Amino acid sequence: MFPSSVIRKLARSEEMYAESQNFIGLGATVRGPVDLDAMSTAFDAMLQAHPALGGHLEQDTDGRYAIVVDDLLHPGIEVVELDDPGAEPPPIFFDQTQALVACRVIRRGDETQIVLYIHHSLADGQHQFSLIEKMLANYTDLVTTGTMRPVKVAPAPDSLETVLADRGVEKKGRSGLERLMAAMFTYDLPPSRRAASTETPPYPMRVPMVYCKLSAQDTENLIAFSRSQKLGVNGLLSAAILMAEWQLRDTPKIPVPYVYPVDLRYVLSPPVSATACTNPVGVATYLAEISEHTDPVELARDIVDTFREDLSEGVIQQSMLHFSPQYVGNPPGMPDVVMFTDNGVIPPMRTPPDLELTASHGELYFQVNAGIEIYTSKIFNGQLMVEYHSHGPEPQRSIAAIEALLKRFASMHTPV
Repeated sequence: MFPSSVIRKLARSEEMYAESQNFIGLGATVRGPVDLDAMSTAFDAMLQAHPALGGHLEQDTDGRYAIVVDDLLHPGIEVVELDDPGAEPPPIFFDQTQALVACRVIRRGDETQIVLYIHHSLADGQHQFSLIEKMLANYTDLVTTGTMRPVKVAPAPDSLETVLADRGVEKKGRSGLERLMAAMFTYDLPPSRRAASTETPPYPMRVPMVYCKLSAQDTENLIAFSRSQKLGVNGLLSAAILMAEWQLRDTPKIPVPYVYPVDLRYVLSPPVSATACTNPVGVATYLAEISEHTDPVELARDIVDTFREDLSEGVIQQSMLHFSPQYVGNPPGMPDVVMFTDNGVIPPMRTPPDLELTASHGELYFQVNAGIEIYTSKIFNGQLMVEYHSHGPEPQRSIAAIEALLKRFASMHTPV
């Protein structure tokens, strides 16, 4: 037997990820030589710097989950060699009672994918990106100088509830969900298009994903147009996704409920660093009343205005104290809810001179029997990419409709 110790129990905002065994993968595709020994050392250094990542989850008799660490060594990175550049790697198996983090290096010809997987109860997207950024920085130091900076051990990240309490953010009378209640049990809803099974899979399964990617020029034009309209790219992305959903649902009289996370790191005072909290997010909501006369730009403007108002009133900051949003299922009597996460601009990462970072992608894994529907976006290497993680039918239709609307926005930019 190896001694083990409890780091802390999961907070309510974190437990929903344990209940669904939710793991997130963040992948970087590189071209050039990869030193596996140095990559393994860099991964081990990341685990040393963040000991909670090397633990696992245990459930007590009351059903509460806790982060537990022991003296067992993590198995390290997994290397997958694929002779066929178009071949899919074998499935990866997750078990939160054994490990909360994994790393795969997948080799295909002259390209290599480095994918870091972390249990969502421990990290959101920015948290995870910061970790892989540090890992690649350590790798770069090792292969270029032979050494890396000494490991500085960080404490376990706080929960959102702790971060809010430390900053005096308290539960208010509104959660933000009230806006969506107007659509509940109001309409004669068609059957949900979201696939669901009566059986829960034996382990977390990857959600199928399709995507579109704008050219660098279209992305530049889209950003310029958003700035000229004082909207931000997020507003245009939200409008494009909601318009596409409305078109494909073919229920023109039924509004589209919209829920999206808001990074609170730079909203709260004092700010929260990238890895100090597991998931420092609030939730914003919007009910899209769309018709054939709706102007997508005006829709984007109303989404942005609603967000700004909720943020100024402090509703978004404390929203998660009211509820834990679920990625799975849908409230009874509610039209299918759209969920979208905008990851913003992915900054350049430090790599050796002979290693080129060519692409980035996300992966979602859940152990649930309900259908998953999540849109995500990022700007990487100057190109906007929208991913659609979905169990539903014909997801490519949704992506094609979104891409067409985004290109329409880009074409509306008038160069000075």
